[in-house]
Amino acid sequence: MISFLKEYLTSYGVIPLMTLVGLYLSFRLKWPQFTSMVTAWKLAFKKSQDKTFSSFAAVSTVLGGNLGTGNIAGVAVALSQGGPGALFWMWIMAFLGMSLKLTGCVLGILYRKRAHHGKYTGGPMYYLAYGLNKKFLAKGYCLFLLAGALTVGNLVQMNSIALPLSALDIPPGLSGAIMSLLVALVIFGGLRRFSIVITKVVPVMALLYIFACSLILIYYYHNIAPSLLLIIQSAFMPGPIIGGAIGYTLVQVINAGFDRGLFATDAGVGLAPIIHASVGKSPHETEEDFACQQGLISMISPLIVMVVCTMTGLVILVTGALNTPGLESTNMCVEAFCNGLKWEYGGHIVTLVLLLFAYTTILTWSFCADKAMGFLFGNRSIAIFRVIFVVLIPLGALLDVNFVWTTADISMNLMFLVNIIGVCCLAHKTFPLLKKRNSSSVSSKNKL
Repeated sequence: MISFLKEYLTSYGVIPLMTLVGLYLSFRLKWPQFTSMVTAWKLAFKKSQDKTFSSFAAVSTVLGGNLGTGNIAGVAVALSQGGPGALFWMWIMAFLGMSLKLTGCVLGILYRKRAHHGKYTGGPMYYLAYGLNKKFLAKGYCLFLLAGALTVGNLVQMNSIALPLSALDIPPGLSGAIMSLLVALVIFGGLRRFSIVITKVVPVMALLYIFACSLILIYYYHNIAPSLLLIIQSAFMPGPIIGGAIGYTLVQVINAGFDRGLFATDAGVGLAPIIHASVGKSPHETEEDFACQQGLISMISPLIVMVVCTMTGLVILVTGALNTPGLESTNMCVEAFCNGLKWEYGGHIVTLVLLLFAYTTILTWSFCADKAMGFLFGNRSIAIFRVIFVVLIPLGALLDVNFVWTTADISMNLMFLVNIIGVCCLAHKTFPLLKKRNSSSVSSKNKL
């Protein structure tokens, strides 16, 4: 029943809405994925007035949530469920999702509120409640976000890292207890400690993983072109994978790609608006212009995530790990790295990076869950949820992998479906603001 619900939500909800809304927003915004990406990078590294939580910290936090098990174990799951062609549909989903992320982040800033401690708080629940005046939708979104935090941002992460750690004779209960302690040290330490950890760990872990993948792809360079061709062919003409007996239908391929793409990028899910709404602006900036800046910056994370996912997928394909029977999730990536690096301990790189990826993802989802709890029950309730969140982490190491991933997908799908209502109904408010900013930027360049 759970699997049926997930397939129904993906096939009849996420895929058609992501496609239609993503294309519409991309067209109305003049395809910002191409025209505004350079500007987005410049804005991300611009010196911020907010010393506690800067734009770079926001990007790092979003990436901390995106660069999780979805980029490693999630890609392996996508290839297992939909074949090589699933990676192509992950690309499509991420491309379309950039426009949703941009629009959502602009709305997140426009409708954010300043909390009693002076910090900003915003996100889908705020533009649903104060933009649409639909507080029941805002509360529903918060409940789905809390469910997502406990599944996507907690159980799935721990489940994925428990697999390779168990192979190293580390008991799941022990690894879960250690992770709980490490998470507690940060989430109970305040926003500044969270910001410091995220901005230090995320760039290092991303570069480490990209470097390791690059070494393997250089060694197997002769298999890259055939693998890319296989990805494109399998996206539209799915069939048995090379050397295997498993066949895939086109529906399976598209569903797997969109499911894992949504999981990896959280495009349209609403986490990025929550995170970017926490960034403070400088006094000379208008709220509207600042909202546009943060919206453009938010497009960076899906691009980086797809680079990492593509490298993971290529490593699995060029090394032949996809055709090794009996492998699932993280173990497939471990096998790929062992084969690719010609080193029996090569899989430890995956384990190390996955630990860092999972750690930052857990922290990011906890940060977003705090905002949902504060909106629903007030700030005093946040500490209670943090305790529950930390205590449940070890449980993820003990649960069945398919059950964990399926329930996580359902949580993400429900968050997406509620958030998309706010994005669709309020998107018209963002068009003139972004058009005005683009016109100002063009005028400034012409004067120069």
